[in-house]
Amino acid sequence: MRANGLLSAEDIDRVAEEAIDSETPEILATSLVEAVEDGRIEDAADAGYALIVAAGITGEAGDPEAAIALAERGIEAYERSGIPSVSYPRGVLADLLFLAGRDDDAMTQLSSLRERLTEDSTAAALVGDVLVANGRAKVAEEWLTEALDIALRSHRELESKPSDPRYDELAMVVYELLQARHAARHELGLPHDDRDDLAEELLEALDEPLDGDDEGPAVMFLPRPEYDEVLRRWPELAAHCGATWDEHRALTERGLKLLAEYGAVQLALVPGSADGLAAFITEGIEQVDGDAVRAYSDSLQGLGAAMITWPPGRNEPCWCGSTSKYKKCCLPRS
Repeated sequence: MRANGLLSAEDIDRVAEEAIDSETPEILATSLVEAVEDGRIEDAADAGYALIVAAGITGEAGDPEAAIALAERGIEAYERSGIPSVSYPRGVLADLLFLAGRDDDAMTQLSSLRERLTEDSTAAALVGDVLVANGRAKVAEEWLTEALDIALRSHRELESKPSDPRYDELAMVVYELLQARHAARHELGLPHDDRDDLAEELLEALDEPLDGDDEGPAVMFLPRPEYDEVLRRWPELAAHCGATWDEHRALTERGLKLLAEYGAVQLALVPGSADGLAAFITEGIEQVDGDAVRAYSDSLQGLGAAMITWPPGRNEPCWCGSTSKYKKCCLPRS
């Protein structure tokens, strides 16, 4: 708390952290509500945030109806302050409604956020989390997959205008949608697809400090003969590797490009092979699916397999092994 007795956003965060281990969290929630009512919030725009935090604490303390009332007050405060996005408070309210057994009301709140999934990274992260936490992972996977398709198309349309402020905003939306979708699919026990792999690769890249001396993640690809042989032996891998060679190259190029946009440096590709995958599978992998391919890819990097630096120069031979220049081969596929 400031010397003048006012609560800053940092103070509100601190109260939320204290409530986790407190034996009397309801007292902390009340202190936030009183601060709002007494005008002791340093920035009036944070009054809604204080009420939403109080709502979350109250819900965890076992009084969901009181928590819902606080969340509704919080949303009203957000709207009065002119803050354009209410994704966070509505997501919290939906979670509290589920907690109170008011599932239909909760879904109404989340449905109002569904249209924001393609433009608001907070909604993208929160909606999936709330749905999965409340037993609706299938709905989450459907909503997030649909939104991801739209966001990716929109992002590609802006690639010729990287200075457009929406370009970076959409990149963050795509990232959050990838992570939320990946979590929902994991909850459902679905096999990895190319977007699940991309979600993990992005997370790995962002979990490590990136500077000029760091090596970025290496992405496995299958040269044309190896791709054909892999799908001949394991047709079910088409869903992971791409249904055609061109699709496989396009998925690889797009994944690398998105990694680069998030700051990964010194990116590279590592060639895989059908025989290598077969040998890896015999070492204890029971099911040949996207997870097996990813584990095989990780093993190649651990063995120090030969890497192909990405991206090549525009006029240099393409990384995929074709005889065409990069600018006329895989670069346009991104």
